[in-house]
Amino acid sequence: MTSKKGHTLRIESEIDRNREEGNWKKVIELAEHLKAQYPNNECLANFLRGEGRLESFLEQTPPIDSNITKAKSGLLEAKRYLLLAANEKDKQALVVLDAHLLLGKLHYAMGMYEEALYHYQQAELHTLTEKQLPSRSLKIIAESYAIKGLQNDFHF
Repeated sequence: MTSKKGHTLRIESEIDRNREEGNWKKVIELAEHLKAQYPNNECLANFLRGEGRLESFLEQTPPIDSNITKAKSGLLEAKRYLLLAANEKDKQALVVLDAHLLLGKLHYAMGMYEEALYHYQQAELHTLTEKQLPSRSLKIIAESYAIKGLQNDFHF
């Protein structure tokens, strides 16, 4: 019989693998399972559900001007989950950080550039230094800098 902690680590490992592979449907499914079996991981589950929905949407609908209206309606559920995760100040710091960075990306896709910058400020993007971070977190940070750079070009 496996321990509860061992089972949680196995699910989290499977989640990490699927995040790296961009298998967002499976990430969402595993996040639902994680929340149902381990309610104390609700912050992580909310983050993963929001991330999965955001990335799935953006795979089908690139963040370009002609898709802003579609993004404003199609990303509401992702936004709700990411806001839940971002507002868990006393929870997992890396999850809260990544949630704010993804909210920046989400708002950029919705054409809400000032809100995107707000979330980058909340994540203190400008203060991030070299740390040992999972590769998925590094990708999120790199995308955040790219989006912030695009917005600076437009003087937002």
